[in-house]
Amino acid sequence: VMDYVNKTKNLTIDTGNVTLDETTTMTADGPFEYHLTHLNHLKWTNVDVELETAAGVVPFVYDPKTYIAGAQWAIGLELALFAQDKERCFITTDHPNAGPFWRYPRVYKWLLSAKARNDVIENELKYGNKVVDTTYIGELSDKEISLYELAQMTRSGVAKALGVSHMYGSLKTGMAANVAVYDIDPENLPSDPEQYEKAFTNSFAFFKDGVLAVENNEVVNYRMPKKTVWVNSIVPENKQVERDIRDKFLKAYTVDLENYAVFDEHVHNPYAIKVDITQ
Repeated sequence: VMDYVNKTKNLTIDTGNVTLDETTTMTADGPFEYHLTHLNHLKWTNVDVELETAAGVVPFVYDPKTYIAGAQWAIGLELALFAQDKERCFITTDHPNAGPFWRYPRVYKWLLSAKARNDVIENELKYGNKVVDTTYIGELSDKEISLYELAQMTRSGVAKALGVSHMYGSLKTGMAANVAVYDIDPENLPSDPEQYEKAFTNSFAFFKDGVLAVENNEVVNYRMPKKTVWVNSIVPENKQVERDIRDKFLKAYTVDLENYAVFDEHVHNPYAIKVDITQ
């Protein structure tokens, strides 16, 4: 997979890291959630919404005592470690499906510290040897990403992929001043990998649009500037395409085309990025 990604310059991926703890699956794939609830015997909650499908939630445990969970954990880390262009590989947990987003600092720790990964293999995975034998994680036993590469995977690369690199993902003059300060000395990195997780779990300071929000690990300002960024796409009118889409909705959908859009009153503090391809 990563051989293909590395040589395909217009392709981006996210890692979907399994965090080896309790989480929930959440998907509009009702039949899958029905299957999963009978598989693990945990409660399925399904809520109908005004869309084409329904939002279903089933609790799930990625148990390190099972081989499958161990292999999933290893594969997600391999994707990031094998990536040659870190700005095209983004760290995620597919929240909440592979793990809750507040476990991101734990994933950072595993990527920044080979010691942390090896500790999981040796002391947490019941089938650690089998995981090593059937994945590439053993070949990466001394591989670590840098703090710079972590910033590429979580800041600059994401901003470029979303088309907002003129606003976010950099500390250049004129960019949105969203700045996090962590209690890590880049000139003297911690020998204890747990310090990585601790530092990234709670920023030492944080500025939102230049306004101080966190100071000395404590939230000091709850009334921060807010914006909902959306793309205002201006495209040439094509009556045939519009007619085809409307016909498709009438024939195959359970909602009307008029119900499909997100209305202005639901977009609070809007900030539009105008993209005009008619020019």
